[in-house]
Amino acid sequence: MSGRKKDIDRARMAAARVVHAVAFESAFSNESAAYHLASPDLDARDRAFASALIFGTLSNRPLIDYYLSRASSRSLDKLDKWVITILRTGVWQLFFSYHVPQRSAVDESVKLARFFVGERATGFVNAVMRGLIRRKPPLSEDSGRALTCGLTPELFEMLSEWYGEDQAAAIGHCSLLPPDCVPVRMNALRRKAFLEWASGDEARALGVRKLDWPDAAYGIEPAGHNVTRLQPYRDGLFSLQSQSAMLVGSLSGVSADDRVLDLCAAPGGKITHIAELKGNDRGLTACDISEERLRSLDDLSRRLGFSAIERRCLDAADHHEAFDSSFDIVLCDVPCTGLGLLQRRPEIRSRVTRETAGRLLPIQRAILRNGSRAVVPGGVLMYSTCTINPAENEDQIRDFLGSCEGKAFEVEHITTGLPSSSRLPGTLLLLPHLAGSDGFFIARLRRKA
Repeated sequence: MSGRKKDIDRARMAAARVVHAVAFESAFSNESAAYHLASPDLDARDRAFASALIFGTLSNRPLIDYYLSRASSRSLDKLDKWVITILRTGVWQLFFSYHVPQRSAVDESVKLARFFVGERATGFVNAVMRGLIRRKPPLSEDSGRALTCGLTPELFEMLSEWYGEDQAAAIGHCSLLPPDCVPVRMNALRRKAFLEWASGDEARALGVRKLDWPDAAYGIEPAGHNVTRLQPYRDGLFSLQSQSAMLVGSLSGVSADDRVLDLCAAPGGKITHIAELKGNDRGLTACDISEERLRSLDDLSRRLGFSAIERRCLDAADHHEAFDSSFDIVLCDVPCTGLGLLQRRPEIRSRVTRETAGRLLPIQRAILRNGSRAVVPGGVLMYSTCTINPAENEDQIRDFLGSCEGKAFEVEHITTGLPSSSRLPGTLLLLPHLAGSDGFFIARLRRKA
């Protein structure tokens, strides 16, 4: 086995493990990639290629599966899971990579099949790959536009209903582009140390630059390097967070003495941003349903230099009377379909359907209702999602404002200067192809005094 393993390209093997875990073990691409690409066997060039292979395969999976379904003599759902994984990564190399020769794509895929499945699978993988080289299946008229922009026909139809076909196609095409950089949030409490590092040689080599918005946002071009291994990251000078997510803290209006409750806090990006903006970690309560995820919040808090954030493991969809009328600011960053994250979490495109899109609505409503009960008169209720589904965004706020709890609140208009397509005046909806960041929705509600 060890001899066979030596013959296999390490980057392709790591990529195949991630694609397999995402497709068949419900793994998240970012977490699985971070784990497998951290191997000391991979150098920066390997990591860069493996990352492109992982996210390219997952982003183009609807179209890749279309090609495979027409080239394979067997139904895809009948194939060995490793065989379909290897074929998916192989097809990306055939049709989407500008650097991999077709012969290499076939030969390396056959080697992976031999290692993960055995000799019996090599002939089939070889035949399918070579068949696709000879004849690339033409696209059908009814699904071609959806597939070429990286979307399932069902998801393309959903986006078209919300925003029109041209916008749906633009959202899809945007999600296929590699991000310009990794966005990071400067730790405002260590500003001087961060700026000193950002002006140095290491930062210059990583292409560190200030982003247009919000104030604490910077970009890094890691080029295959693991950002979390950088010493300034370990020293708490910055955190990984998207520009859109940073807006929650930036728009909260938090002040030094405010009491803040984050009902869905893990892994901790928003509550630690609040602490940085407050200038202290007093009066902060972070909740999450998962003890494991709260440990991630603990790690982040310690790295950034915070120790007094109270953490509670609980279900925010349940009412907790101890929180009632106790907080100046309450954050409800609710679980959602994540349709604003297609570029960074490409597996979402193959997981969201009309059926799954409706499953979280009751949970979101319950969290928003419970969050509103915790706000003091004159206080702020922040509702946010990383989706662009109106049912999870504007519709939830409209329904809440018409409820018994919601009648005590009013929408506070958000002004950012960013391109917003919100259907509810005063709220903020960022579409990824217009904002150049994650799709995101934010509503800021004020409890009447």
